[in-house]
Amino acid sequence: MNETFNFTRFLNLFKKHTAEQYKTYLMSTGVLIGVLILVLGFINYSTHGHMGPVIQGAMFVNFLFFSGTIFTSLIFTDLGDRKKSIPALSLPASHFEKYLVAWLYSFVIFQVVFLGCFYAIDYLVISIGNANSPDKMEVINVFSTDRKVWVSFLVFTILHSICFFGAVFFEKLHFIKTVFSFFIFIAVLCLLNPVLLHTIFQEEIDNGIPFNMVGLVINKEYICIEPTQTSYTIAATIAILISVILWISTYFRLKEKQV
Repeated sequence: MNETFNFTRFLNLFKKHTAEQYKTYLMSTGVLIGVLILVLGFINYSTHGHMGPVIQGAMFVNFLFFSGTIFTSLIFTDLGDRKKSIPALSLPASHFEKYLVAWLYSFVIFQVVFLGCFYAIDYLVISIGNANSPDKMEVINVFSTDRKVWVSFLVFTILHSICFFGAVFFEKLHFIKTVFSFFIFIAVLCLLNPVLLHTIFQEEIDNGIPFNMVGLVINKEYICIEPTQTSYTIAATIAILISVILWISTYFRLKEKQV
């Protein structure tokens, strides 16, 4: 029998995890639905039924990032409790199988459930608004290339890999410590970015957003350099590679855990 991965053993582990955690996951889904109803309902009421695609897109992105990072940060919470970590680590299944169950639930299954919840509530709220307003609003298509809401899935991939790694790396307060470390990294990046840009262009940097536009002052004239489509493609490729590296690092970090 393969010690790294066996489908039957993995399936049994997946069923066991589902049987043990389904009540918690159902309660979490209920909380998500409740918050979506409250927030989307309040916004639709405040705008008199004019909750357009921009607002819907913003709510989708914010809820996806916030709920997804919290859920991912708690996926390995048993490892931080010695009483729970002993049976979890001594379970007759490989580290890869345990890793894969956690990855599937926090990345794949979460996004499927979130999409279902968001679209169900958004459709309900929009339908109620349209019934009481002459202007008919449409439910946003998050996969449309027109409004680029789909980019949030790429960003979520990066955030998931960071929180997934933090969930294993930190023993306690996984979400808080991961977010704190992430913001420290972003702050350092923002501080170093103008220095790096000045080194590259050898000109005064008026504005430099990491992975975005660059503002230069040349002979007292302001010049804005926008990234090309190729630049976005390269940035997206790098982001995916970083996510894969973090996912792999999470697996090896999990293998280091001892009973």
